[in-house]
Amino acid sequence: MYSTNAEYRAALRAYFHMDTRSLEETYADLKIEDPESYDEMLYDDAAMERGMDDILDKTRTNPRFTALYIKAAGRLISEELETGLCVLLTFDFFADFIALYENPTKEGFQALLHKL
Repeated sequence: MYSTNAEYRAALRAYFHMDTRSLEETYADLKIEDPESYDEMLYDDAAMERGMDDILDKTRTNPRFTALYIKAAGRLISEELETGLCVLLTFDFFADFIALYENPTKEGFQALLHKL
């Protein structure tokens, strides 16, 4: 799915349908000056929030997802489901989590819990 930070950010933007057009104009000066920072700035907070809310709404009552969120949140000394989801959407876990979210299997949960 991705192997670099830029590819990860592109996958995240695509998955959450981020609209970056206005951001591209705002940060246009960075594009040549600092391409990495420019790419990092193309982040649509509203789209991410909608996507995360949607995922949580669909999974919050599923005990397997709840256990996954709590274990992931523990990496940041927390038990909040939202924090756990944030961890699962990071570079190291995003591809595995999205695959599991879209096709939940017992094996998938076990593998991701082990990875955490």
